[in-house]
Amino acid sequence: MPAPYSWVNKSLQTLHQANWYRSVQAIEPMGGPVVKMAGRSLINFASNDYLGFAADERLKEQAIAAIQTYGTGATGSRLLSGHRPLHRELEQAIAQLKGTADAIVFSSGYLANIGAISTLVGSRDLILADEYNHASLKNGATLSGATVITYPHGDLSHLAAELSQHRAAYRRCLIVTDGVFGMDGDVCPLPNILDLADGYEAMVMIDEAHSVGVLGKPVQAALNTLAAATGP
Repeated sequence: MPAPYSWVNKSLQTLHQANWYRSVQAIEPMGGPVVKMAGRSLINFASNDYLGFAADERLKEQAIAAIQTYGTGATGSRLLSGHRPLHRELEQAIAQLKGTADAIVFSSGYLANIGAISTLVGSRDLILADEYNHASLKNGATLSGATVITYPHGDLSHLAAELSQHRAAYRRCLIVTDGVFGMDGDVCPLPNILDLADGYEAMVMIDEAHSVGVLGKPVQAALNTLAAATGP
């Protein structure tokens, strides 16, 4: 009988042969537009830290102060063990920045997409998703139990056709797309998507992981809003 884990080495060998094998690399000292790797200075095109928050002195100081006050973790589920006042202050600051009635903070953007999608739709509903959506949007759509139809990237005519053909058969409909697509850098045609959604009584969810603070409200205004929420 073959060993139950014998496939692991075979799969690794296949990855190496196809040049698909990847391993993590150490960078020093901290992230930024220029990083050092194995003693070489390199321009960092892989970072999502577009606004420079990771190295912002004000945010570093406030993070240290928060750890000294609240410790290093929430110690449990928010619904079961409650949250710290700092969490609610952050949500209110985000709502003010985005001009919304309220906001909810998740521990990661990946979990935010999974939680939001599964809350909005279920097994009796329809999701229309751009084919270039981030993996978290795709996984959230699958986990929701809704019927998922993928339309070609940025193709509004195809999206309109899918709405016309399928919308009436479902209780609720959610159009899901990235705002700025992280792998290509192109921007979704949001005004047109909103117009289509209005015509078919569909909801729209935008993943702004790559666009908040980059498009729309100026970066400095975003920094000022977050700084005001966390102190001088």
